[in-house]
Amino acid sequence: MTILVTGATGFLGSALVTALITQQQSVRVLVRDGEKARQQFGDAVYVVQGEITDVQQVRRAVDGASIIYHLVGRLYHPSVPAALYQHTHVEGTRILLEACRGQQQLQRIVHCSTTGVHGVTGKTAAAEEAPFAPTNPYETTKLEGELLALKAYKEQGLPMSVVRPGLVYGPGDLHLLGFFASIKKGLFRVIDGGKALLHPVYIDDMTAAFLLCAQCPQAIGRSYNIAGQAPVTIRELATAIAHSMERELPAGNIPLWLANLASDIFALTPGLQGERAPLTRSRVTFLTNSRVYSIQRAQQELGYAPQMGLEEGMKQTALWYQKHGYL
Repeated sequence: MTILVTGATGFLGSALVTALITQQQSVRVLVRDGEKARQQFGDAVYVVQGEITDVQQVRRAVDGASIIYHLVGRLYHPSVPAALYQHTHVEGTRILLEACRGQQQLQRIVHCSTTGVHGVTGKTAAAEEAPFAPTNPYETTKLEGELLALKAYKEQGLPMSVVRPGLVYGPGDLHLLGFFASIKKGLFRVIDGGKALLHPVYIDDMTAAFLLCAQCPQAIGRSYNIAGQAPVTIRELATAIAHSMERELPAGNIPLWLANLASDIFALTPGLQGERAPLTRSRVTFLTNSRVYSIQRAQQELGYAPQMGLEEGMKQTALWYQKHGYL
C-alpha cells in the first residue's frame, strides 16, 4: 500500500511523514523542494518534485496511491496576496481531485482544512456544523478547498474525509516563536485582560488525528474539528510559555483601545512595519478574540483522545527552540 503526502516538508506534513516512516509504511511525497525532502527523510520516502498545481506531477504522485493526505498549504501572513492562497488552496485542490478520478485503488483522501473556516467563535465551542465565517484570504480559500473536497465525495464518490486543525504547536513549529521570544525578554503583556480563549493542539495529537481519520470507515464524507484537551485563555497560554522557559509572566495589562492605537502608530512608523512591529492589528485581533471548538465528533467517531497537556507541550516546544538555536 502506497501513502501519498502533499505538503510533506511543512510542519504538519513532516510530523505525519515521520510517523508513517516509523510505522514502516511505503510513503510517497509531493514537494516543491525535493532536496529539502531528501534531507529531512533520507531514502525512507519516494520523492515527486513539483507544485501542487503542476498537473503532470500531481497525476504522477497520485497514480497508484491507496491513501492520500492532502496537507499542502500556504501559511497566513497579511502581506501575502489573496491570489496566491487561491492558487494553492483552491486550484491545487481542484487539480489533485481531478487526478484522483478513476483511481480505483484509493481507500481514503484526508483533506486538511482549518478550524479557521468558522472564524471568531466567541466562547461557545464551534462544532463542525457551525456557520462558516472566515476572516482572511487564508481561511476563505481553505474553506473553498474543503467544499471542493466534499463535493468530490458527493458527486464522484471519492473516499474523502476533512480534518480541520486548530492552533497546532510543538517541536518543528515556528508560528509561536515570536510569542516565546517576547515572553523570554519580558516584553509581552496581555491585552484586555488576556481573557480571550484559544484552543491549541500539540503536534503529536494532531498527527494521531490524521492517522485515525484515514483508518476509520465511518469518517468518509465527514469533517472533523481537531483541537486539544480544552480551551485556554491567552493569559494561561502565555503563562505556560513563560513557565516552559523558567520565567514568570510579567504583571500588567494593556487596554484594548491602547493596543489598537499602538498598532496603528507602529504601522505608520518607518522601520516598524510588518513582522518587526511589536504590535499589529492582526496580532491584536488574534490576542483578543476567542476561537474554540468542539472535538466531540472526533472523540466519538474516530476515537480521538488528545494526550498532551499545555504545560508539558510548551516545555517540549521550548526545548526544541533552544536545541535549534531559536531561543
